[in-house]
Amino acid sequence: MTLFPNSLNQKLHDRVFILLYQREFRDDSIDLLNEMTFSEEFVMFPINAPVIRLTEEILFHKNEIDAIMQEFLVNWTIERIMTSDKEVLRIGIYELLFKKDQDPSIVIDRAVRIAKKYGDKDSGKFVNGILGAIYRKYLEIPETSAHE
Repeated sequence: MTLFPNSLNQKLHDRVFILLYQREFRDDSIDLLNEMTFSEEFVMFPINAPVIRLTEEILFHKNEIDAIMQEFLVNWTIERIMTSDKEVLRIGIYELLFKKDQDPSIVIDRAVRIAKKYGDKDSGKFVNGILGAIYRKYLEIPETSAHE
């Protein structure tokens, strides 16, 4: 269950995406990146702490998340996919498999929206396909046959 309404929750995830994206190119702390990237008003905003916490949690699990991501990248490596798509997938995989406090369809939908906003014309479909496959492998409950 989320503590924020959808519009604020979307903003939170946009900010997490931006911090993860920045971290790909800078080895600064998340706190410093947050201060350098966002306005003074945002740094004092109530979602600031959850943004930093979620970003740090994703980075803590980055190697595990990347291994899962690589499993679903047919004929691709993580290094070859767009940085924006990679960061969106990290958020989605983390929330699907590690955090697990939201409905998977909401997690995937939000990730697709972020991918469409920051990626290229195919990013939404790409992210949807990868997260959908991860959902089906790790979370979907197999239907049992009526004949059993």
